[in-house]
Amino acid sequence: MAGQMLRRWNSFYGAFDPVDAAIEAVDPDQFSRHVFQRARGDLLVWLCNAADDDQAERICGILDDLMAESLETLRMVPSTPGVPISTELDESVRALREHDSERIRLLARGIVSGWEASVEDDVVKVTPAMPMKKL
Repeated sequence: MAGQMLRRWNSFYGAFDPVDAAIEAVDPDQFSRHVFQRARGDLLVWLCNAADDDQAERICGILDDLMAESLETLRMVPSTPGVPISTELDESVRALREHDSERIRLLARGIVSGWEASVEDDVVKVTPAMPMKKL
């Protein structure tokens, strides 16, 4: 089952990098993610070498918690107006809406909904300012 746990995280592990990059971009001094990156790397090695299913499940639970905390941080960091969300970040967070963890799914859905609402707000603000073409 340890192999099954590794497969569970295999498709989502890459989401940490764009999430970390987005968090660090706001304030690299305050939101340095290097310690988290090293810890996650260690956890992945431990998951690969898990002695039994219980140990693998505990490690996956820790990874779930780390991703949830990263998504909470991403949701709370102030966004910079006019700075587009990277395609990699968008795709990664959207993919997390299908994660096994309900907490991660809900956080990812909330973030995506917030982005979509922000885009809709921007469209509403810009539309009246656009000159109308005469027919």
